[in-house]
Amino acid sequence: MKKKRSLVGLILLIFTLLLSACSSESASTTKNQEKSNEPAKEGKEKVGGTVTVAFNSEPGNLNPVIWATTSDTNVTHMIFDSLVIPDKELKMVGSLAENWDVSEDGKSYTFHLKKGVKWHDGEPFTAKDVEFTFTSLADGKYDAGAYWRVDPIVGAAEYKAGKADKITGIEVIDDNTIKFTTKEPFAPFISGLFIGIVPEHILKDVSPGEWEKHQSNRAPIGTGPFKFVKWETGQYIELEANKDYFGGAPKLDKIIVRFGDANTMLASVLSKDIDITPVPVAETPSVSSLDYAGLVTQTSLSVYYVGFNSKNAQFKDVRVRQALAHAIDKKAIVSTILGKYGQVADDIFPSKHWSHNPDLPIYQYDTAKAAALLEEAGYKKNSKGIYAKDGKELSFTMEVPTGTKEREKSAVLLKEMWEKVGVKMEIRSLDFPTLVTKLLPKTKDGKQRAVTKDDYDAYILGFGVEADPDEYRSYFGTAYMPPNGYNFVSYSDPKVDQLLEQQTKEIDLEKRQQLIWEVGKKLAEDEIWIPLYEQVSPFVVNNRVSGFDPDFRGATFNAEDWAIKE
Repeated sequence: MKKKRSLVGLILLIFTLLLSACSSESASTTKNQEKSNEPAKEGKEKVGGTVTVAFNSEPGNLNPVIWATTSDTNVTHMIFDSLVIPDKELKMVGSLAENWDVSEDGKSYTFHLKKGVKWHDGEPFTAKDVEFTFTSLADGKYDAGAYWRVDPIVGAAEYKAGKADKITGIEVIDDNTIKFTTKEPFAPFISGLFIGIVPEHILKDVSPGEWEKHQSNRAPIGTGPFKFVKWETGQYIELEANKDYFGGAPKLDKIIVRFGDANTMLASVLSKDIDITPVPVAETPSVSSLDYAGLVTQTSLSVYYVGFNSKNAQFKDVRVRQALAHAIDKKAIVSTILGKYGQVADDIFPSKHWSHNPDLPIYQYDTAKAAALLEEAGYKKNSKGIYAKDGKELSFTMEVPTGTKEREKSAVLLKEMWEKVGVKMEIRSLDFPTLVTKLLPKTKDGKQRAVTKDDYDAYILGFGVEADPDEYRSYFGTAYMPPNGYNFVSYSDPKVDQLLEQQTKEIDLEKRQQLIWEVGKKLAEDEIWIPLYEQVSPFVVNNRVSGFDPDFRGATFNAEDWAIKE
């Protein structure tokens, strides 16, 4: 064990020395690639080979319909396909679906599936698998966060309540055709179908409430461009090319997905054991000087934010949340930690998306305003300089998932800023899967349950638009508190509920935008999430790899196009 640690230490030392010797000048930017040296000569792509990509967090499971996180989808996007996928302009295009027809009344959608598609074990993919997947999301025992996708379908609520033995609004026409009928026109319906289709023949005899424990979570069968090979816990997941993929065989033979501490992964880049990995912003000037690798930035439609548990008595008062927002110097966070890779966020909807309202309440950095709001809420400073009310100090713990250095550093600055105004905050570092158990808690027998005031106080995470802003409904709608969705902050507001439902029925995009903007304004007033910044994520990529083109859909979304240059 000692020898292993010494080897890692030696690699880290060499890497540190190399970085210190490299130029600290900002790298020039051309399109998505940043290099401070002459770009490597383009080599001819060859067929085959292995690429190793590393991420900071290990997946929790590999079933795409169970509380999917970015750590999970980094892998599942390569294994599973969905009916539809968003293109780079957020327009939904076919994946397993060849095309589809929409009825004149806007309530029926008939999907024509691609023919000849097979599951990785050789079984044929059919419309029955699609029916099975979406019916399962409405099963009364399913409690893994995706019911909102099928709620608009005729008969889904009755099936969920156990009053029907099938969903009448899902109809299999033949092996390659399936029809969905919604209760009324539902604007984001097609985008809600962007979720992996799971195999009926593997899971049909398993209750959806038990899927999380099923062996297929550790050995998934999909239809995607890569097949699962093995998962070495805490180390890596190995995938191999699906040579019979309906979209064309991947260029690579294998992809290895590793996970671990950012410094260790960077050291592995130095030893050339890893080809692709995220880079802490602080290391980008030096990493860009490596002669065998370049920097590629991942664009995103996401916002990093602080979320509060509104079951906590301190955070029930909106004035406390607003005060904490005024006590944050977002510009200092961005300039200190992110530099050119970040920008201040004042909206939880990404600034480059049509859902962003340009006219929102802005919480400027103002410690006097923060103090006034706390005093208005009944808090006074005690002898230790900490605000207290009814003898209880304004003190809480922030859960900070490890793995992303910028997020970890942001938490440290937040602690300093809040303590400066008299609010006590402790940081609890934990891995991402452990944080998920706090935000989406379970009973002793493994069932999802509602969040309580004792599960957590606050946390820092990122969230973004994957396909449609209707995704926010599951995070802020009263009906979507765990175990029914992702509203783990337990936010509830009748106006927001009404607007979120109303926008789903508005087909006119301009009118729908206005409704979403109203949602954004009300959420900005309530500050149950405090938006901090938007960030583009730099990756280091070995020059032998071509085709790596991450965007808001994910770092591995186009993995079938990756190749090795000769």
